[in-house]
Amino acid sequence: MTIFLHIVLILHILGGFSALVTGALAMLTRKGGRVHRLNGKIYFGGMTAVFISAVILSVAHHIPFLLMVGFFSYYMVVRGYRALYLKKLGRGQKAGTLDWAIILAAAGFVFYLVIWGIIQATVGNGFGYVGMVFGGLGSSFLISDIRKFLRPPTEKMHWWFTHIAGMCGGYIATVTAFVVVNVRLNPEWITWLLPTAIGGPLIFRTVAKYKKQFARTEK
Repeated sequence: MTIFLHIVLILHILGGFSALVTGALAMLTRKGGRVHRLNGKIYFGGMTAVFISAVILSVAHHIPFLLMVGFFSYYMVVRGYRALYLKKLGRGQKAGTLDWAIILAAAGFVFYLVIWGIIQATVGNGFGYVGMVFGGLGSSFLISDIRKFLRPPTEKMHWWFTHIAGMCGGYIATVTAFVVVNVRLNPEWITWLLPTAIGGPLIFRTVAKYKKQFARTEK
């Protein structure tokens, strides 16, 4: 069992490193280009490896917090990746069984993350704030996705905005893991929220910029 967990840990590290590198390359290269798509696929594969290994390690070591964060982080990436296959939601396309299954699975863990965060915060555990912030963000994305599935979006490039927010949100999770391992702050829970505090507004600003850009183009 120990050897198996060591192998899983190595997979986790390699997946995280590949996601950290290829995620940055995907963001820096021309959107929709061959290099962007290739790095995006490798990034998704790396994040998948991180997710699977995180689930195994968190269960083996009985760390429910990491299990919940793992599901939250991977949900960000999956929604960003699936957006590429849901470009026609506003033109008659319907969300499939897979999309609703993703919503249900993510909803369970995000809800648990919020409740866990509230309980931990009330007993003085600072990581409770991390749970509430991540759970709150996950809830907002879930609500946004459910609305799009039930009520066709009017924005033609809705999938583009979801793709950026999801993939970049997942990348923040990768950066967070790197920072948590290599940076020490007191209290420790601040380290978990710092990348989100910096990257979140940048994602919001980027999406807002593209919305204005596409709005001018469509006029």
